[in-house]
Amino acid sequence: MNGRARWFGITALAVTPAVPRAPAQAPPVFRASVEAVYVDVFVSRGGEPIPGLHASDFEVKDNGVRQAAELVAAESRPLRAVLVFDTSSSLTGERLPALKAAGRAFLNALRPDDEAALVGFSEEIAWLAPPTTDKVAVRDALDQLEPEGATSAFDALYAALALSEAGGQSLIVLFTDGEDNTSFLDEKQLTTAIERSNALVHTVVWQQSLAASLATAPASLERFAPTAPLDPDHIRAMRHIAEAAGGRFWSADSPERLRRAFADIADVMGHRYILRYEPQGGRREGWHRIEIKLRGRKGDVQARQGYWMAPRP
Repeated sequence: MNGRARWFGITALAVTPAVPRAPAQAPPVFRASVEAVYVDVFVSRGGEPIPGLHASDFEVKDNGVRQAAELVAAESRPLRAVLVFDTSSSLTGERLPALKAAGRAFLNALRPDDEAALVGFSEEIAWLAPPTTDKVAVRDALDQLEPEGATSAFDALYAALALSEAGGQSLIVLFTDGEDNTSFLDEKQLTTAIERSNALVHTVVWQQSLAASLATAPASLERFAPTAPLDPDHIRAMRHIAEAAGGRFWSADSPERLRRAFADIADVMGHRYILRYEPQGGRREGWHRIEIKLRGRKGDVQARQGYWMAPRP
């Protein structure tokens, strides 16, 4: 079987690393039998993380009902980090070597007990390195990346979400340098999948600087750029996807900024708080909206907006 085949179907993915191309289908429904809810929370002020917070410093509401949350030590919950990397033909010149270097730096920042995996995508999706604590094996797979084909970023992220459902605390880092042009899934369907998954998603996009954009933009648009810079649809989509999953959107227009983005993601994960609670009050099934605020302190709180709870069997 060709290893570089499109993935669809959660059950099939758990059994084999690749399945044949399938027709478009309804938005995926992920397993979500939640007894305890774990939420990654990032707290900062002026862009700097705020250390030393306690469970009593947080107010947590689930569907408007205040919850009794506790803090869980981050080191007690090893990460499963899934790197989802664009390998389309546009990744030529300095971009692919820069991506490999950024990926290696990220892997070096993981703890020994953390797992890592690598998914590569163009118009096809390949599970290049299954989840493992052997970071050398993932680095070897990373070194083999070659640019080829079109871009199926939405489908690749869906595949990574399905992979992350196998267990553990999952972090997905998706990198792309262009617009999705071959995915079966659209942004709305992918957002539904994200909401029904417990994975934390960061998105990284190679984005031209404003000066470079102006150099190739029609002259009629130049006068609008200083006050209304263009935000292409694929950039807006990647922002929205990260926000829906409680993560962040990062942009880079040079190898150094790309390396810094991945280093910042690793650093952010080292300063996160993990809140745990068992949902009390209100309905059990369906969409649960999460609200997290600080009590008696100032700071910016970032976390996923909610989760989906499936009916009891």
